[in-house]
Amino acid sequence: MRRSISLALVTALMALPVVVAAPSAHAHAGPCRAADRANLRGADFSKGRRLPSSLRCADLTGATFDGVDLTQKDLTGAILREASMRQTDLGQAVAKYVDFREADLRGADLGQMHGDYADLRGADLVDVGATQVRFPRANLSGAKLTRAYLGQADLTLAKLVGADLVDAKLGQAKARRADFTRAKLHEAELISIEAPHALFRDADLREVRFSSAEMDGAELAGANVHDADFTFADDLDLTGARGTPKNVPDDAKGFATPTPSPSARAERPAAFDPPSTPAGGPVVSLGLVLVVVGSLGLLVTLALWAAAARRPGPYRA
Repeated sequence: MRRSISLALVTALMALPVVVAAPSAHAHAGPCRAADRANLRGADFSKGRRLPSSLRCADLTGATFDGVDLTQKDLTGAILREASMRQTDLGQAVAKYVDFREADLRGADLGQMHGDYADLRGADLVDVGATQVRFPRANLSGAKLTRAYLGQADLTLAKLVGADLVDAKLGQAKARRADFTRAKLHEAELISIEAPHALFRDADLREVRFSSAEMDGAELAGANVHDADFTFADDLDLTGARGTPKNVPDDAKGFATPTPSPSARAERPAAFDPPSTPAGGPVVSLGLVLVVVGSLGLLVTLALWAAAARRPGPYRA
């Protein structure tokens, strides 16, 4: 009897951590339940249709908000997947846990919007103005952020894997532990960005401006840093990076391996090719051979001249 009770107690104790840990797996699933969702799928609010009193948790899949003023609106947990929101004003809106996947946000105003845990995978955010936007732990993987203005944005722990940030402005952004793996940042401005322990693996960082950036623990392995400007960048580690950066601080770790373009290698003059020699044999310079031959010729000329000078002249009575 005691043995059966002990076995039951052990079984209960082993199952307890599973029961306790289960809620943590869904800790960031969002605040909305299916019963809370108003069905507004495909609704068009761009032609003056009155907005509902609450958009919180609403299902707005495929809805149209082009040019609509959503300033300070509460969109917490709403589904805006594939929605059209071109030129929409989302300034200071609360968009925590919002599903923006594949949404069209071109030219929208996201200034000071709260987008904690928002899902923007594959969203089109070309030319958005997002000064001081908050995207902590948001997922922007594969999003198009070409020419986006993200000055002073909060990207703490955000995912931007494969995102297009060409010519984007991220001055003074907070990007602690943000993931920019394989992101395209060609000609982007990351001036004074705070990026400790951020990941830039295999990212396109050509001509990026990292002036005064905080890079403590940031990883750039495999990234192309050709012509990237690291003036006054702190705690920079270029280990494993490719290309030739500019203005690298003297205390930077690692080095960038130059990667000449295929066209540059193809057009290299033959005169710059190293001389071919037998394996293990010395390399003989053509210039050195010419110098030696010239010296020998000069010595022969001097010897003949000396011999002629010592020859006696013809006898005269």
